[in-house]
Amino acid sequence: MAVRIDVSAFRSSISAQVVGDAERLLRDDGVGELEAVGGGARAVVCDGGIRFQPWVGVVDQSLIGDCDCEVGSVEDDFCAHAVAVALSAFEAGVRFSAAGRPHGAGPVEPERADILRAVQSLGPRQLTDLVVEQAVRDRLFATLLLGAAGMLALVDESALAGFQAVIREVSNVTTGTRWEIADVEDAGRRLVAEVEILRARPVVRPCSI
Repeated sequence: MAVRIDVSAFRSSISAQVVGDAERLLRDDGVGELEAVGGGARAVVCDGGIRFQPWVGVVDQSLIGDCDCEVGSVEDDFCAHAVAVALSAFEAGVRFSAAGRPHGAGPVEPERADILRAVQSLGPRQLTDLVVEQAVRDRLFATLLLGAAGMLALVDESALAGFQAVIREVSNVTTGTRWEIADVEDAGRRLVAEVEILRARPVVRPCSI
């Protein structure tokens, strides 16, 4: 069941400073494309060179904001990022469910539970070092990481040329006199990874930071 949001009441419940910061983000095109998630709305918000992904929706009969910046005060409960997404959602006519679920809420899949606990137990420096080391070793992971940060260039001729070079290379795996089935498997895995790398590149310019 969808609920109606009193936009005026919402704006008046947030401090003028937070609303002003949210309106600045909207004026600067800092709010990305809205997504309907968990009965509410979320979007990537670029603020001061950092990308956040707030969610807004109705939980326990109250409109809430959930943002990874974690700066919402007890007084407001909404940071400027979440307010910007809310205002954008109101303008777009997003229909809010009466029982929303913030992204990330709910049970974690068993295969991810240990990894999630490990990530939560690490300090920022340890986690950063591990991510950087993995990105250096794994081009696909590096591409996904850069894509999430909005740092990937658009798909262009150089990206396509690189992909074509990989196709030519793997197509020669069985042309010699000595090859094994494992060579074909490795070539297939490499080709799949290169396809994923190409697919991860944006076809339109991402939110700038």
